[in-house]
Amino acid sequence: MEIINEIQVNNFPALRLFTSDASARKNNLRIHYHSLIEISLILEGRGIYKINGKTHTINEGDVFFFRPNEAHCITDIEENGMKLLNIHISPYYLYTNFQNALNSNYVKILSSAFSLLSNKINDTLDQEIMNEIKSLFLSIKNEMQTRSSDYLTVVINNISTILILFSRVYKDAIFSHKEKQSYKKILTAIDYIDNNFKQEVTLDLLCEKVNYSRCYFSSTFKKCMGMSLWDYLCIKRIECALNLIKTTDKNLLDIALECGFNNTVNFNKLFKKYTNLSPSAFRQS
Repeated sequence: MEIINEIQVNNFPALRLFTSDASARKNNLRIHYHSLIEISLILEGRGIYKINGKTHTINEGDVFFFRPNEAHCITDIEENGMKLLNIHISPYYLYTNFQNALNSNYVKILSSAFSLLSNKINDTLDQEIMNEIKSLFLSIKNEMQTRSSDYLTVVINNISTILILFSRVYKDAIFSHKEKQSYKKILTAIDYIDNNFKQEVTLDLLCEKVNYSRCYFSSTFKKCMGMSLWDYLCIKRIECALNLIKTTDKNLLDIALECGFNNTVNFNKLFKKYTNLSPSAFRQS
């Protein structure tokens, strides 16, 4: 992975643009999840994506879109390998920094109430719109590389346009005032989790912060984020562990404890659930 640029909010990655190269493979089942939104443009190569149990062919120029907690894995890559351009977007950043997100209604793409017809956007949008999306994508890459004056404004506007185009794949819906207020409350919880996931985070504590009952908080969080509170918290911790395993020589117990797990049994179990590998196997891969 080669990071082109990364923007942080409160010391956490909010926007990340990077390229990744993948070598030829066959029947690889190394699934993974994110707490982030991921958009991928296939720059080179052909293969097969497995997403939530469904398979999609991959060709140069295809665009894939993943909401948080969507299991995905490139299982097959043809002999010449593959190159991808990827954007990771924090849901927290989406809610707080895109001023018109709620008003424009495209924030609905995170909601579990809306079913995406296909993660392969080419399957749902016509070629003219796809060309526009690819152009916006490459413009983001250029702006993030050159970092000219006001480049971040251009990047944000381009990402906003891409997400609006994606949101049109979903069922039409307008959020009520009450639903918008719910999103703002859940944002408070996300902010707390993102800054404190390495410590103990309880449902009762979060409910107290937003003045919701346990049941209402749990259902509202899942509706807004497309995943349960527990899944979001676990994925944040696993993402932290993945980074530490890749970048440090710390032993796995220390990594587990540092990322918020209270023992290696839970750590190993959840790591395998979200990556399809044990921590030790991931370190050796």
